[in-house]
Amino acid sequence: MMQKEEINALLQKKQAGNCTPEEIDFLESWYAQWNKDLPLGLTEEELLEDLFIIKKMTSTLPAERKFGTLSQKLLIAASLLVMVSVGLYYYLHSQHTDYNLALHDIQPGSNKATVTLANGQKFDLKNLTGGVVVDKSGLEYNDGTDINGIGSTGVAAQQLVLATPKGGQYQITLADGTKVWLNAASSLKFLSNFAGQKERRVELTGEAYFQVTHNAKQPFRVMSAGQVAEDLGTSFNINCYADEPLSKTTLVEGSMQIQSLKDAQHLKTVVLKPSQQVSVDADGTITSRLVNTEETLGWKNDNFIFDGEDLNSAMRKIARWYNVDVVYEPGLKIGTTPVLEGLVSRKSKLSEVLKWIETVGGVRFKIEGRRVTVMK
Repeated sequence: MMQKEEINALLQKKQAGNCTPEEIDFLESWYAQWNKDLPLGLTEEELLEDLFIIKKMTSTLPAERKFGTLSQKLLIAASLLVMVSVGLYYYLHSQHTDYNLALHDIQPGSNKATVTLANGQKFDLKNLTGGVVVDKSGLEYNDGTDINGIGSTGVAAQQLVLATPKGGQYQITLADGTKVWLNAASSLKFLSNFAGQKERRVELTGEAYFQVTHNAKQPFRVMSAGQVAEDLGTSFNINCYADEPLSKTTLVEGSMQIQSLKDAQHLKTVVLKPSQQVSVDADGTITSRLVNTEETLGWKNDNFIFDGEDLNSAMRKIARWYNVDVVYEPGLKIGTTPVLEGLVSRKSKLSEVLKWIETVGGVRFKIEGRRVTVMK
């Protein structure tokens, strides 16, 4: 089986002195468990000798004589071979996940993004500062350093796009002082300045947290996934990923209103109170509920916070942050998978997050390249 082949390969690597520290740790853990299970006081050498004799005799004697000529000790060893093999299989079955995750681990996401100018030029942004500022002189990093290759955006407003990839996040301060944090696989389209505009309009895909500088004479509006969110003196979070069933807007502080744009005949506007979340489905139907804003803002504070979250939803978040594809083993019934409760840092390696999910029970994981398989 696959586990046996891996053990044999690792033993050969260890003998040649080519094992990595992770592989040596796994071999030592496996050997300690295997040796601990040796019964009846047999030493490793005695058991291996008996198993060798059994293998040799059972491969050369006629079928009717194979077991009749074995000594009592070899009969015991033969039965032990079955016991140890079965035990070893189940031990490896349980330990193989840890070994696989550690061997093929993936680092967490980081500060990375691109900015695209109105003329189509695209620039990669540095990850050290993690943020940019739009001011009268143009676009610069939030520590005051220039962005190489990007000069002044000029007096006239031009449309810019800040985008994060899977495995990236970034922060921007707009020309009006509004601060926006972008989660992974998200983009924000905005004007370099809002002078002379009737409104401050931005367009969002993905997820972002906004701290809006309120100006009643120039409303701040966010267009996203068939809805418009308007600030009324506000800090709020919008989650509108294309692969999510609902667009969710959560008010943290202040006041805001949401209007669905998907049903022109039944336009509905909802005014939110702090800790209230409004969801808009594919048909434009609006529902609201009170939520734990700490869970909603967990991503911004470098945490995954799960409060009764289903596995599918959790894995979509993990896929975006670690830049992986998630697939499910054929026959795995997602409806019976664990409901997650708890917190795990987004600064953790992927293996640590997956091991944490495994403690809930019911699923295991395998990493192959940038693909994560969810298994029984």
